[in-house]
Amino acid sequence: MTWILFVVALLPRPELVPVGQAELAAVQQMLSTESVRLQSSVSGQPSAWDSPIEARVPGRFAVGFKPGAFDAVSSWIGEQGGNIVRVDEACGFLVGEFPQGCASQQGELARSASRTAAIRYFEPAIRVTAAALPNDPYFIPYQWDKWVMYADRAWDVVGGSMDVKVAVVDNGCDYQHPDLAAGFKPGELGYDFIGNDNDPRPDNYNEDEAFHGTHVAGIIGATRNNNAGIAGWSLVQLLAVRVLNDSGSGTTDVVASGVRWAADHGARIVNMSLTSPYNSTPLEQACDYAAQRGVVIVVASGNEGHQAIGFPAALDQCIAVGATSEASQLASFSNYGPEQELVAPGTSIVSCAPDGVYVISQGTSMASPQIAGVAALLIASNWGLSATEVRAILDGSAIDMGVAGRDIRYGYGFVNSKRAVDLAAAYAASRAPQVAGTTSSAVDGRTYMVRAGSRLPSWIAEADVYDGSGRLVRSSGPGLRPGTYFVRLAPESSVPRRLLVLD
Repeated sequence: MTWILFVVALLPRPELVPVGQAELAAVQQMLSTESVRLQSSVSGQPSAWDSPIEARVPGRFAVGFKPGAFDAVSSWIGEQGGNIVRVDEACGFLVGEFPQGCASQQGELARSASRTAAIRYFEPAIRVTAAALPNDPYFIPYQWDKWVMYADRAWDVVGGSMDVKVAVVDNGCDYQHPDLAAGFKPGELGYDFIGNDNDPRPDNYNEDEAFHGTHVAGIIGATRNNNAGIAGWSLVQLLAVRVLNDSGSGTTDVVASGVRWAADHGARIVNMSLTSPYNSTPLEQACDYAAQRGVVIVVASGNEGHQAIGFPAALDQCIAVGATSEASQLASFSNYGPEQELVAPGTSIVSCAPDGVYVISQGTSMASPQIAGVAALLIASNWGLSATEVRAILDGSAIDMGVAGRDIRYGYGFVNSKRAVDLAAAYAASRAPQVAGTTSSAVDGRTYMVRAGSRLPSWIAEADVYDGSGRLVRSSGPGLRPGTYFVRLAPESSVPRRLLVLD
């Protein structure tokens, strides 16, 4: 173990420059323009209809239906000689399979769909693949990625929280892996959209890509300080959402179902280490649904080494993540482009694999969960942070690389976890409500202090206040006795806070 730590210590890492007012101002500026940015479209980007034949699933089309119009669309599909393969009522689309005619016949099918009032959209089903470039398996004794991102310094501040749910939308996860089991809760393992059951493990561990989702989950949430294996970024509750098969292949409509499922089941963060060259209406709408519900969506940019960010990473609702190498350069395989938002280590990354082993792999698939893990630390440090605030803090604390400012290769830059948690604390302090009788009202964004007998903060009026034993305490009186109280605001307002009443 001494030798292991010695090797890690020799790896260079960027200078830790403290965050200050410039970074805080950058976050506030990003948040002021966030609503405008999210309303922008991806017009001009390649759509499902722009995809070549080999990128499509032959004969299959995603058909969006209007509310209450499922029966009408079902009848239309039957009239066209097709049949329904799968239905996602929550997302409002179905997948139909039609006879594989020539291009002109498919064009007539599309024209018929456009004339049918019950249909919102009609487009080819697009293939999606895991964004990994796997190597032969190794048992690796150190993690250079966490070292250069200052994980050790960030963990001095916050280690994570099982209250934070992170959905790994991928090809399944071995939730029984010794380094991952603690992150899964019985009865809440996730969902398998390939097998349509509640067991989101890969079916065949011997498939070349079957390790992929387990590897991604390990980067985010492998158990730390357990004297075994590796250290994940954050103590979190993991949700394995299986949308790809064991070989890492799938379709965008199934991924869309997985994203919506994750949002509906309480995920604060969704990681998608998968990519397609083409946009997909079901997936775009699912990402919009999740974003509107406060989910941080982190996605791999793709591994072709081209100036073309893959989908869904290129969508405004998503954080597009490129990969860097040990030499602190953009990895040769990493995609880049104007949508690139952040970069993180993606070469020679060790993590978990099925059957309790560990392997080394590379790809933007490995870079994306680095960002998802740091995002989980930020939410654990302050549950009240919104998805847009988390995103702005990640961008504002990143170490600028390449051309000054945001650029197409590195985006806002390389994520430094210690700078991120420090900036989150500074941001929380800047927004803390002023409470009478104190010089420092907010301790950590969730803890507030007030002098006994002083006027209580205004948000108490919309809250239930409990003492340390869980008994409800009146909050409308002249004041609270000295002690520690737990305050829960209305669900739409905020999250539990701790109130310290001092002598």
